[in-house]
Amino acid sequence: MKQENSMRRLWVVFLSVLLMRAVARTDGYKYAGLPPAKAAAVMTVPEGFEVQLFAGEPDVRQPIAFCLDDRGRLWVAEAYSYPIRRSEKDAKDRILIFEDSDGDGKFDKRTVFMEGLNLVSGLEVGFGGVWIGAAPYLMFVPVKPGTDKPAGKPQILLDGWHYEDTHETLNAFCWGPDGWLYGCHGVFTHSRVGKPGTPDKDRIPLNAGVWRYHPSKHVFEVFAHGTSNPWGLDFDAHGQAFVEACVIPHAFHIIQGGRYHRQAGSHFNLHTYADIQTIADHLHWQGADPWKAIATSDSHGGGHAHCGLLIYQGDAWPEEYRGKMFMGNIHGHRLNMDVLKPKGSGFVASHGPDFLLANDAWARFINLRTGPDGNVYLLDWYDKQACHHGDPNIWDRGNGRIYKIRYRGTKPATGVDLSAKGDKELVELLLHKNIWYVRHAQRLLQERADRLREQPAIRKALAKMAFEHLDETRRLRGLWALHV
Repeated sequence: MKQENSMRRLWVVFLSVLLMRAVARTDGYKYAGLPPAKAAAVMTVPEGFEVQLFAGEPDVRQPIAFCLDDRGRLWVAEAYSYPIRRSEKDAKDRILIFEDSDGDGKFDKRTVFMEGLNLVSGLEVGFGGVWIGAAPYLMFVPVKPGTDKPAGKPQILLDGWHYEDTHETLNAFCWGPDGWLYGCHGVFTHSRVGKPGTPDKDRIPLNAGVWRYHPSKHVFEVFAHGTSNPWGLDFDAHGQAFVEACVIPHAFHIIQGGRYHRQAGSHFNLHTYADIQTIADHLHWQGADPWKAIATSDSHGGGHAHCGLLIYQGDAWPEEYRGKMFMGNIHGHRLNMDVLKPKGSGFVASHGPDFLLANDAWARFINLRTGPDGNVYLLDWYDKQACHHGDPNIWDRGNGRIYKIRYRGTKPATGVDLSAKGDKELVELLLHKNIWYVRHAQRLLQERADRLREQPAIRKALAKMAFEHLDETRRLRGLWALHV
């Protein structure tokens, strides 16, 4: 009997170990495969912060891109096609809308805006519709006024976006301070972009780089060439652009017309004798080989693969975080934070303490955005697999999370709708401390540009801001609004 009890206890211990290993890792990460709320609870963030689950599976799955509209709602692209473009009849990617009407940090309304997309990778809203990147197309889908439904079929604005490497297609959509739609593109996909029907000789070649598209003039151009596979782009308070990168050093200050350090291949302009290098004074990996260093780079920042970039310019977090650059680290399951400081005509990016540790080997943070309450939404692909696995059968199609990184004590923003504001109110919002209000107000003024040309009082108010305000960042906002 004693021997039987001993054997029973041994089996209990053995089974317990097996169960623990289902949610534990031996490579330094305590957890893996956690339920959404539990995953949020085990994250490590600085004192005063908390991570809330905004939405998780089954309500959101395979989230690859997201943005916020003028009401503070989240538009999310789900990528069921990834990593292989499907036949059109099997296309299942879709766009969802999430709304938190009571401000408790969790969604309470979910709407399916559109289904049947294929290899979706980029998303932004504005100018009466939705801008969608789904190689080989950049598309615009008008929204029926007063509804959350398409007003018609997708309009193909540009084609020729290739997808030899489906990790490196058009991505990271955002509105620039100049009124253009910006995005990124990777080095191992070789696109030749143009309007439908454009002859090949007249198309614009693009692999690694940053591109932009004007929403009303319908002009496309490459803003800068180079880097590796950037999947994150943001602008600081002075309108300076920054991207993250993978494999090569991770941070670049992007200047229009610049040619930057490439992971592979040659610049299209053969007279490029030296290209622009990283602004980072450090690496997030240890040793000479970024691939071999993935398992040994915890103290350096987690590894070479980055996704998503945000320069914090909200009004909820402590002032010490304003202007800091945050990036998702795919292999490190965390958010890196770099400190940007001016140096000469550019910047240097120094390593700050990693801002968030998931403590979970399945966490894959791929994008982050500031909301109207000044806190930050974080998109988590959440999968055991990381990247560069072309077999469509190994991916877990059932996972996905959206978190909210909140500073305790901040007030929720409910009932927001900037599209209902008058022109004068939008001009006043250009002075707001939270960049969310500034960017949406500027874009709405741009949408109303034809009418505003007949309103001298609005132009006078913008000119006064541009030329008389004591704060140079506010003067810039006035100039940008006048320009667009």
